[in-house]
Amino acid sequence: MSPKVLQEGSLIFWFHSYDARYEARASVHVGKGTQDDRNDAKIWLEPEIEVARAGRALRREELQRALRIIEQHREYLLEQWYVYKGKAVRRTGAG
Repeated sequence: MSPKVLQEGSLIFWFHSYDARYEARASVHVGKGTQDDRNDAKIWLEPEIEVARAGRALRREELQRALRIIEQHREYLLEQWYVYKGKAVRRTGAG
């Protein structure tokens, strides 16, 4: 399951369960209208905000807008990431 953590207009921000289980760096995925893993953008939240994958869903100006939104909500996103990551890791270890 990949929970949506933020929405601003048509931009949807969510965490990917694979990332939470297997990656050390916090990241958020961004799509337009839907959570489409094949076409989304992936943004690293640490150590700095950085585009990991631009994807195909967002135009350049939409990606720039998404980066501004992430900057504004970075602390919230990081907090939510570590809460989600803890749950995802525990779930994996329990099964």
